[in-house]
Amino acid sequence: MRTLVHPLLLALGLLAARGARAQGDPEAHTRIADRYYQRMAYASAIEEYRLAAGMGALNEHVTKRLADCYMKLGDTQNGEIWYAQVVKFLNREPMDLFTYAQALKGNGKYAEAEEWMDRYLALAQPEGQPQKSNISDFAKKFMYGADRFTVRPVSINSPWTDMAATWSGGDQVVFASARDFTVGIQRRSAWNNEPFLDLYMADRQPGGDLVNARRLKGDVNSKMHEGPAVRDASGTLWFTRTNTERSKNGVHRLSILRAQQRGDEWKVVGPFLYNNPECSVGHTAISADGHTLYFVSDMPGGYGGTDIYVCKDVGGQWGEPENLGPGVNTAQNEVFPFMAADGTLYFSSNGQPGLGGLDVFAAQRGGDGAFAMAVNVGAPVNGPKDDFAFVIDAAGKTGYFTSDRPGGKGGDDIYSFEMHYPLEQRFLCTGVVIDDEYATPVMDVPVELLDTAGRVVESAVTDGNGKYAFAVEKDREYSVRVRKAGRFDAEQHLSTENIEQQQIVARDIHLVPDAGIWLKGVVRYKDRIGFVPEVKVSVVNMSSFYSEVRTTGDGGDLFFRLQPNEQYEVLLEKPGFYSLSVPVSTANFKQGVIDLGQSEDLRFEPVVIGRPVALKYIKWEGTSDKLDPIGKTELDGLADRLQVNPLLVAEIGVHSDARGDLAAAQKLTQKRADAVVAYLKSKGIPKDRLTAKGYGAERLLNQCGPGVTCSEAEHAENRRVEYTITGNGAQ
Repeated sequence: MRTLVHPLLLALGLLAARGARAQGDPEAHTRIADRYYQRMAYASAIEEYRLAAGMGALNEHVTKRLADCYMKLGDTQNGEIWYAQVVKFLNREPMDLFTYAQALKGNGKYAEAEEWMDRYLALAQPEGQPQKSNISDFAKKFMYGADRFTVRPVSINSPWTDMAATWSGGDQVVFASARDFTVGIQRRSAWNNEPFLDLYMADRQPGGDLVNARRLKGDVNSKMHEGPAVRDASGTLWFTRTNTERSKNGVHRLSILRAQQRGDEWKVVGPFLYNNPECSVGHTAISADGHTLYFVSDMPGGYGGTDIYVCKDVGGQWGEPENLGPGVNTAQNEVFPFMAADGTLYFSSNGQPGLGGLDVFAAQRGGDGAFAMAVNVGAPVNGPKDDFAFVIDAAGKTGYFTSDRPGGKGGDDIYSFEMHYPLEQRFLCTGVVIDDEYATPVMDVPVELLDTAGRVVESAVTDGNGKYAFAVEKDREYSVRVRKAGRFDAEQHLSTENIEQQQIVARDIHLVPDAGIWLKGVVRYKDRIGFVPEVKVSVVNMSSFYSEVRTTGDGGDLFFRLQPNEQYEVLLEKPGFYSLSVPVSTANFKQGVIDLGQSEDLRFEPVVIGRPVALKYIKWEGTSDKLDPIGKTELDGLADRLQVNPLLVAEIGVHSDARGDLAAAQKLTQKRADAVVAYLKSKGIPKDRLTAKGYGAERLLNQCGPGVTCSEAEHAENRRVEYTITGNGAQ
């Protein structure tokens, strides 16, 4: 997309005529190139930098400027060549690695792009970003369902830039083009040395082709750039124009203007309320009812680059702009919004995971009014180059987009499309199967995706790099299993409750030789979906007291090697959760895998200070304070929990119903609470960690107060024994 500046068409006017060439002086050519570069005249800057380089000035400054100029013009082929040199410099910057990865990605070299993007992530450690880019896996993901679209170029494309076709009523579209065929001196943009963009009209054919391009009449076209445009339900044309005046830092910014048709001409009738000479405001989109307007801006306070904003109609005037938030905007650039009739927001971004350059995305509005995480529309609309300005008809079937992909007539060309079935968000689980004995990927090995019941959902075979991939659904739990002769079965778990952000869950699977004894297990959350990462697992040999410590991965999995004929204690700990201690014996066990989850409930429960937890099986006979065997068994479990969590302080609360003598009931509940505490003390719980409290009928759970007629079941609800964690010395 060589016509875009900071993807917003921030075009410069014509530069002053060049002075005499600095014949034979590389430093002079470099100075001239630097002046062009500062004025965003990148095409001219490239000429001068290349002259300087050809004369021997191929230094770091010239190399980096050439690389940057080519990427500014969307020339990823030359951008890759020059950035390959830039990343070799000792004082390279993190963004050099990022841009090199972008160039490789724009050339379809996804594996190499992933390598350099991962280097960037490791070096820069951007906040909120993953440490692995998964570019190759995302590329595979977005290639799925390529039969969803049929894509064709349109007849009006020219050797120059043609872009951003949009509906203009009936069978007509408005688009922007640099096809300046006027006789005499052509107006050319310093940015890329192409003619300036103007607005044109074309006729739409039944199959989607566009013909009969003609320049819009009136004052909508000027000596600066115009486009893109959108026409609202009232017939008003909202379009973007480059300002004639520069901002304080010398840049021609963008503004939005309104025009109305007068006969066969278009007359500019006014500016957008929030135009600002110091920042760009452009790329308008309007909802079907005309009450919501979207635009793109680099105004301060955004997420970075250019963001999409929305204004709502408030009594006939546009309200304050609101940023659409992280479901749409990123630290890079979001541009070319379009609001479809069904409320779907289409836009382009180079900050969301994609196939290269700008990709087209779709975002649905949620029940709270915010846009959900965007969906990449995938191939063949998106590809390694820039794909943008996507519009679709009211039926959600046909439309247009712009791309600078190879095979077109000019830098940017317009393509028609037909969408055969609706978009859907696709999530993946991917990974590599690794043989631990040799530390190598394992190719051609079967991999199975299992559900929570252990049923096989899907099967696959690893490729030549040991990689596998499965489609997974949101809000589910899965495990991935690999079986291979001479190796123990290997398994990794995953949950997809928050997969919208990452879209791809990575699980590498390690195969170990089927010799010796291994301990495995998986830690789940007790009261919700998902597996618990970063649980500290200590496996203590009770004979030697040797301890091996690891933490669970993202799937909550643990895996340890054990010695035969030994006794172990396995302690699982994580701040904010109740710890667990599990005994494990390898007596008379020579080879195999011990599943810790078969002998112990490995569901982790959060410690909530001040929340009563019911002891369900403690029952009292009449007015007795004696514990029965079942109640003692339940208290044994509580004692174990307090032993394993030695910093917790607990209150034992006993409650009665509201019948009879309430004072007597309070005294009885105190005696019963004292009895529970005494039993816990007999199990080794220090008295300073326990408090006994008899509440009588002070804290009823229902309406059954004194004198109220209730059923026996309702009174029984109030008769209860609870423990409440009142303190945690670990916090």
